Amino acid sequence: MISLSGTGLDALAHRIQQEVDTGNITAAQLAIGLDGEVAHFQSFGTATTTDRFIIFSATKALVAMALLPHFADGTLDLTTPVAHYLPEFGHHGKDDVTVLHLLTMQGGFPQAPIGPDRWGTSEGRRAQFAEWKLDHPAGSRTEYHPVSAHWVIAELLESLNGRGYLDVVHERVMQPAGVGRILGPQAVGAVTVRTLGEYPTDLAGLAATFGNAEHVPVASIAPEALLSMNDPRAQAAGLPGGGAIATAADIATIYQHFLHNFGGALPDEWLADAVGTIRNGSVSVTDKVPANRTIAGYLSGNDGYHLHRWMPAAPRAFGHNGAGGQLCWVDPASGLSCGFLHDTLHQDPRVEFKRAADLNDLVLALLR
Repeated sequence: MISLSGTGLDALAHRIQQEVDTGNITAAQLAIGLDGEVAHFQSFGTATTTDRFIIFSATKALVAMALLPHFADGTLDLTTPVAHYLPEFGHHGKDDVTVLHLLTMQGGFPQAPIGPDRWGTSEGRRAQFAEWKLDHPAGSRTEYHPVSAHWVIAELLESLNGRGYLDVVHERVMQPAGVGRILGPQAVGAVTVRTLGEYPTDLAGLAATFGNAEHVPVASIAPEALLSMNDPRAQAAGLPGGGAIATAADIATIYQHFLHNFGGALPDEWLADAVGTIRNGSVSVTDKVPANRTIAGYLSGNDGYHLHRWMPAAPRAFGHNGAGGQLCWVDPASGLSCGFLHDTLHQDPRVEFKRAADLNDLVLALLR
């Protein structure tokens, strides 16, 4: 059995402790998965290994995983319009939005609104979908959908399974991996998230860190909206685009299970789509780099932009980051999975960008 480098683990712990010592974070967890299990799990700062963190948009990949069996059994098709499955969605020109558009952030409705008065029931969600209008034609551009697309994915899961999406996601993704509920009312109780600092005015410094001015990330959701997840009512809502609450070990375990076991329920080509095929190479208008989105999250790629996707320098690694620099991924080549979770939304994007680059490199080095 392959073992992790003790020196490498010490280097990882030292780098995370630097973030705690400088005040960039106050609580954090790191978990490394290998050979189908969690090989290392450690807490930092005020955190313990039993604490759970809001993983924000890292939720997206986990919810998308629950759809994959439907491609295997033919009950869902990538090229079919969403409106075929959810007729209400087809209003206002959305009849051309396919399931593939939905999963790869090409749906054309990135900021379509939905609130608590509608998202709690199937009827409410469908009524809201009917009111949405496209910002641009489906498939014409890739733009991050912070919330809207995954409410449609949640409704697809309910429609195809005849029961609540929270149960479907748990039964398909978490339960087989041996992980408890991390989405919905039974998952309430997370470490409080805080914001720190201000967005920098040093534009030249930002450009230097991210390569050039156009690659400097622009927030797609306001800090106030992210902080609202501290409210237990928001946590209980089970937001499919960003509401999961987990330990870092949960994340490392889920990705290990997906890599080693989930493919048995799918034809080989669907697992390949999830772990190694770029479904669309278009440049994302959100961060101005090739989107590299698969049907189950980001693919790291080998084009030199893996850091902009918050991914390691491992071309076939896939997963999805969360706001603030939550790192959640698995690398099929090495077998490593990584969960790094913490409690702080730093307003200077350079802080989390540099930290993510360092930690991802150090994780890959654990087997060198």
